[in-house]
Amino acid sequence: MHILYILNEFPKLSGSFIINEVFELEQRGHNLSIVAFKKIEHTIAHDELERLNADIYYLPEPSIKSAIKTILNRPNLLKAIDQSRSLSVTQTAGVTYIATHLKEILDQLPTKPDHIHTHFFDWPKFALEQLSIDVPITVTAHAFGLYEQGTNEQRRRLAEQFDRIVTISAYNKAYLEETVNVTTPVDVVRMGIDPTKFTPTKKTQPKRLLTVGRFVEKKGIGYAIDAVASLVDEYPDIEYHIVSDGPLRDEFENKIESKGVTDNITLCGKISDKQLITELDEAAAFVLPCVVAQSGDRDGIPVALMEAMAMETVPVSTQISGIPELIRHGESGFLTKPKDTKAIATALQQIITNPNKTKTMAGNARETVTLSFTTECQAKRMESVFQRTTVSR
Repeated sequence: MHILYILNEFPKLSGSFIINEVFELEQRGHNLSIVAFKKIEHTIAHDELERLNADIYYLPEPSIKSAIKTILNRPNLLKAIDQSRSLSVTQTAGVTYIATHLKEILDQLPTKPDHIHTHFFDWPKFALEQLSIDVPITVTAHAFGLYEQGTNEQRRRLAEQFDRIVTISAYNKAYLEETVNVTTPVDVVRMGIDPTKFTPTKKTQPKRLLTVGRFVEKKGIGYAIDAVASLVDEYPDIEYHIVSDGPLRDEFENKIESKGVTDNITLCGKISDKQLITELDEAAAFVLPCVVAQSGDRDGIPVALMEAMAMETVPVSTQISGIPELIRHGESGFLTKPKDTKAIATALQQIITNPNKTKTMAGNARETVTLSFTTECQAKRMESVFQRTTVSR
């Protein structure tokens, strides 16, 4: 099957779950092509990205020339006018720009795709409606686009152009069906990881804690910093490594300094896959106390939690969104209420002081991921969605 992926940005390493998905579908014998609206330069090594064989195409950078081409060659003026009733002026112009240059690339593909799939249920995907493509089209709906951006009226309209919607949790599925009220069929296909890349050893440092996640509100990193700071007097040798970057970095650096815990908390910045494995291997607990941001944005089921669990690093997270579908509280990790610093600290204390229980939970965590959250398992489910979509047309 020739599968065309249409993506906002590529290769975005914070979206490594997409890279893993595409790579796994290639390994299953499919011919993959990728069209990205924007090219992202990267310097960090990523194994699957380096081994990817897919042909990759990019829309041109906005310029006077590309703008003129958009005006002259826009694919469907009537659709654009109709969409302008649901989108802002800027969004309508952006959608028309994307549609124009996307059509040019599609016309140049060596072979017509059998299926088109895209990630993120957001306004740029209205471009597909302007193209009137006679190919099955599906989308993976993540938290971004479902909760933070747009209105439910826009989402219902966007849903109509897809044959099926895929989402990563039962939580998201219920939201789409019961709150957004989409009529397009919705399937749950989780994100996954390759467990063969995550082999734990016995190098765990019993008082080493770790977070991997962007410095943004929804990750709840500030609450983790507060929790660790509250434990320093009792455990002066506690270590907390944060692998992260993002817009709130300065705010969190100031928080660490103001609490006087610069000797205990280290900001590691961006690291390679190899370095990440080492950090996960040495940590006793993985802390990701996710919250619902003021904008409504939230995590789905963070892949970082899966990677930690595969490395037998006990996760400490919260009860929001689809996270309870991954972590069983008290069995494979700990779940607290969002923004509950005291509960986070208590969970970390239990991990530090109960090595036998921690070892059991760590084993349960890895078993959960290797049985139900692998890239191979999820690629099979995605493949099944593609096949059902083709049959039902």
